[in-house]
Amino acid sequence: MKKQRFHFYKAILLHFVIIQSFIPSLPAQSWRLTSANIDSAFAHNREMLSRDTMRPAFHLTPPAGCMGDPNGGIYADGWYHIFYGLQPFAWHPGGWYWEHAKSKDLLHWERVKTGLIPAFELGLNAVGSGSTIITEKGKKLAFYSNSKGGAMQFWRAEFADDDFSSWKHKGKNPILTLEHPGLPPFDGFWRDPFVFSVEGRTFLIACADLMEEDYVPVPIFEAKNKDLTEWEYKGNLLTAPKNQYRNLEVPEFRRLGDKWIFMASTDAPIDRVNYFIGEFDLEKLTFTPEVEGPIDYSGHYYAQETIVNDEGEVYLMGWMPGWDREWLPTYMNESQKNSNRRWNGCFALPRKLSLENGELIQQPVSILQKLRTEHIQLAARDLPVDGPNTGIQILDNIRGNQLEIQLELDLHAASFCGLNVLSDSEGQGGLFIIWHGDVLNVDGVKVPIKEWKHGENLKMQIFIDKKFVEVFVNGGKYCITRQVREEVVKGDRIALTSLGGTGKLISLEAWKLKAIHTN
Repeated sequence: MKKQRFHFYKAILLHFVIIQSFIPSLPAQSWRLTSANIDSAFAHNREMLSRDTMRPAFHLTPPAGCMGDPNGGIYADGWYHIFYGLQPFAWHPGGWYWEHAKSKDLLHWERVKTGLIPAFELGLNAVGSGSTIITEKGKKLAFYSNSKGGAMQFWRAEFADDDFSSWKHKGKNPILTLEHPGLPPFDGFWRDPFVFSVEGRTFLIACADLMEEDYVPVPIFEAKNKDLTEWEYKGNLLTAPKNQYRNLEVPEFRRLGDKWIFMASTDAPIDRVNYFIGEFDLEKLTFTPEVEGPIDYSGHYYAQETIVNDEGEVYLMGWMPGWDREWLPTYMNESQKNSNRRWNGCFALPRKLSLENGELIQQPVSILQKLRTEHIQLAARDLPVDGPNTGIQILDNIRGNQLEIQLELDLHAASFCGLNVLSDSEGQGGLFIIWHGDVLNVDGVKVPIKEWKHGENLKMQIFIDKKFVEVFVNGGKYCITRQVREEVVKGDRIALTSLGGTGKLISLEAWKLKAIHTN
């Protein structure tokens, strides 16, 4: 069973399933991940994708094809760089390479030329997830996991230019395998190396599975040389109960204020990014969590990636995947994500991370305010209900599918109150947001508002971009990201709702948001 599972994962990561529903009219061509083939796929689909009315207006979206994990976020010479797996030839998953975008402000992104392709000369056909680092000697390095005819291995590449646009696999490769001295019996699908430095020392952590144990390990290695080609296994940075976290994929470990934050994604019992905040013992190389929770409550946000600038500010990038995995239980293979057969996946809005009284706060980057155009403000009003059905108020002067909305609600005498977005002229369809006291329900995702007390209001900041909706609650204490099925998007109307009694709208401001243009 273990062998079958590994080969299934390997097939997903390194190969592609050729099916009939790929990008329409894609000509017969090689799917080998060469720069020429990738550029050809982009050119072929550019005009068709430009006519797609559901492509986001202000989210970072791949040029074509199917997006995979974000990777290697790094800040250098005034630029934020983000990499991500991309299968450029069809909307469904396949063999990835690293697509690359850079930005001065985390909003306007420029595509960097295709150069981070597989090391064919080493027998590789794809590029797995990983991280980047600039060493004390100024070397710009990438580390990623991939297979070469067997279990996953960790590979090292050196960027060949200052713009991180090409790389070379010089020197020792792979740098880590399961035959490394002292390793426990990790499953062959260990993966996702993350490299970081602290106080002149450099470490590597990874996602690993121990099938016969009831915990999930996060192994930690320390570099033995300055070129980061030799590593020593040091044990586990932390462990987590397997019944709560089946795995800890794409792990990251960063300083945040006077604490450390560990983040990782798990695909069971629910697709979710998790965080742990606590203390890092540099002598024992162990992390002791004090607080933990979900980064985003929705299963439509996965495989986080952070970028730290020169001021030590931590910005979070997240992936809104558009594909499900057939090996998971049926209840997790929702059709909600598989709603476009021409392109697949995009980045969520970048978030700035901070700590407030020991709690994690996530706020959308302030540069988004530069997109604001027409401003609409509503006076406070009651949300009355006349009978047993939900009371609906259509907002005639606020409509659109590129919006920012800030509102404050008072539950008052209602059982719930909230709003519907992307609905029709009757307020039906689209995505619903229902608040009923200590629970907020966003499109079926139930979020516990732990600190709520009777009589307290709720504040929300909502971004709508075509079929993507992101909700930030009470100043960034809770975040919910959703991709709405295209057939469920019924219009561009906003409706206020209430049930069981009169709720109150305390305030509401909205802005129409202009599009960005990515090269």
